[in-house]
Amino acid sequence: MDELSVIHADMDAFFAAVEMRENPDLKGKAVIIGGKSLSNRGVVSTASYKAREFGVHSAMPVAQAKQLCPDGIYLPARHELYKEVSKELFFLLKKYTPLVEKISIDEAFLDIKGCQRLYGSPLEIAEKIKKDVKKNTDLTISIGLSVNKFLAKLASDFEKPDGLTVIKTADIKKTMADLDIKKIWGIGDSFAKKLNELGIEKVKDIWPYSLEELQKRFGRAGVKIYYLSRGIDDRVVESKNEIKSISHEETFAENIEDAEQLLAYLFKMSEKISFRLHSNSLSGNTVFIKLRYADFKTISRQKSFKFSLDSTKNIYQIAQELIKKDNLFAEPVRLLGIGVSNLHDSQQKQLNLFEAENDNLDNTIDDIKRKFGFDKISRARKLYLKNDE
Repeated sequence: MDELSVIHADMDAFFAAVEMRENPDLKGKAVIIGGKSLSNRGVVSTASYKAREFGVHSAMPVAQAKQLCPDGIYLPARHELYKEVSKELFFLLKKYTPLVEKISIDEAFLDIKGCQRLYGSPLEIAEKIKKDVKKNTDLTISIGLSVNKFLAKLASDFEKPDGLTVIKTADIKKTMADLDIKKIWGIGDSFAKKLNELGIEKVKDIWPYSLEELQKRFGRAGVKIYYLSRGIDDRVVESKNEIKSISHEETFAENIEDAEQLLAYLFKMSEKISFRLHSNSLSGNTVFIKLRYADFKTISRQKSFKFSLDSTKNIYQIAQELIKKDNLFAEPVRLLGIGVSNLHDSQQKQLNLFEAENDNLDNTIDDIKRKFGFDKISRARKLYLKNDE
């Protein structure tokens, strides 16, 4: 017997939909939401479904979006407004089950096992959620209902916008057989290209390969696609939303070639990450960096340690080593990002030789920043930035 116990709930073109709700004159039009500004160097946050008909999609450069949809309505993002609407959404979702796993501001998994006595069958629960969201927010939500997280997420995307799709165990093979291989979680363009070279273009093309063959060829990723291609996913819905990483990135108004200026930005971001780690009583074991060049080529590097990290100095030094190792500042940089992952409670951290000294300095600076504002105190490394950008 099927146990349809997992819902994936995903708001439809959320930012754009909220803007259309606030201004009904925008309904049915090509609405494109950018970042804080709408400069051509920005990227699209959300595009309405009308805008998507022109090929506009999220993460696309605004300049490219304007070429595809010159008559679109371009609006800056209003994040505080979206956060308030998101609070309403999650309040409604938690009415049906305490097991709500927040994925993003407008997306969540729900475990509805044991909720039938109160709210009816799984399908009735899904329908009630849709009606509840529409009634209370005047927005639409698409829902996928299935036996696990992967299939529920897959289902929620089938009938957007305002969709409701159910994938039962008996329907898994038929549903997945002819899907593009990129519909499997974690398969991007580069991985798909490798699979295409083996003649794997549809999900059903994976099925003849054994687990051992896929693992030998692709490692852990091969194991993952073996199971997901068969609709097997044993992850549970987790209501505790632990912070998995803390990061910061900046897209520059103009490409930067000056390595010293880029290092100053790197230090500034390291300082922000350290401040946020301390504010959340966290430390981590992995530092990662991200760069995007003028041609939009994006690369990332990371390094992990047995000891814990949360000081500005250590985060910055490790990031600097990653940069220098492959001479990553050899080309003009459009975007620079840095972060710390593999997080845990900082009270449990394992100190390295220099960490105590770094902690004392960081703690003093953090206290000043909390009292007088983040930019009221700066270290010498940041002086290379004009006006402490």
